[in-house]
Amino acid sequence: MRRGRKLRRRLFLFLGFIFLLFVVAAFVVNHAGDTWGPPRNGDDGPPDGFWWPPVALLLIGSLIFLAARKITRTFAPLEGVMDAAGRVAEGDYAVRVTPGGPSDVRGVVTAFNTMTERLATNETQRKHLLSDIAHELRTPLAVVHGTIEGMIDEVYPADREHLSPLLDQTRTIARLLDDLQTVATAEAGMLTLHRGSLDLGDLIRDVAGSYAPMAARRGVTVTTAIAQPVTLDADAGRIRQVLDNLVTNALRYTPEGGTIGLELAAADGEAEIVVRDTGRGMPPEDAARMFERFVKSSDSGGSGLGLAIARSLIEAHGGMISAVSALGQGTTVTIRLP
Repeated sequence: MRRGRKLRRRLFLFLGFIFLLFVVAAFVVNHAGDTWGPPRNGDDGPPDGFWWPPVALLLIGSLIFLAARKITRTFAPLEGVMDAAGRVAEGDYAVRVTPGGPSDVRGVVTAFNTMTERLATNETQRKHLLSDIAHELRTPLAVVHGTIEGMIDEVYPADREHLSPLLDQTRTIARLLDDLQTVATAEAGMLTLHRGSLDLGDLIRDVAGSYAPMAARRGVTVTTAIAQPVTLDADAGRIRQVLDNLVTNALRYTPEGGTIGLELAAADGEAEIVVRDTGRGMPPEDAARMFERFVKSSDSGGSGLGLAIARSLIEAHGGMISAVSALGQGTTVTIRLP
């Protein structure tokens, strides 16, 4: 509110200053006419032309009034934007501004409202994600804590049977922490890539072979289609991480009898990797946002970081990743790498 009042005060001071200048100018002109103007009809009355300074002053005052009214109406929505921006800076993402004024001003107000809506959505998703991450950390830590406590109390023996699950839980924690670090590093623009010659065909066959046994136990088939050999300069570990995330996600939503296909081709000087599944799919509007940070399905069972990391890693290579999906028709993810 203070910013809006300050803008309004400056506007009226400016208009008042202009009005004062015109008053002074009219006074000077009028005084000059009284002093140097020739007498009318030989008498001592006012000089010829005496009538026009007051009329000019009246016209000028009217124009200034109309201009002030127009400017005030024009800037009123911008005052609202300034006030709302201050509230957003304080963390109030529910604030909205009523559009008004000329089309350009309405465009600014609409863009501001869209921005605040997006900020509110991201804030809600961020809180949900932090809650999910806390839960994912709490579960393995509870297992580790309970088992170690049981060993100390001699309830469980410290043998392979009881120690192996502890190792698995620590790996789960380490993987989640690695994901968080990757997201933070990528957003800071400090992600380091260890590039080298990478045969994408070999990598895709290796990924498919790694997930084939797990998929078979679920009644899902993993296939590959390598159109031609493709070699590029890339970080093999990071590209493998992307494919692992995509295949794991596809397995989560592909029912028994379904198929997950990994395809490789080259087009327009770029490598094109496609991961296609026959799962349940999702609405197109959700597919457009599936790689955004803090966005996750309510029943995904994961942290919601995997696909955001995939996008960060592909973009770090100068590539692009996109998805097309529809309910009941599966999902197709396309990666393009230069």
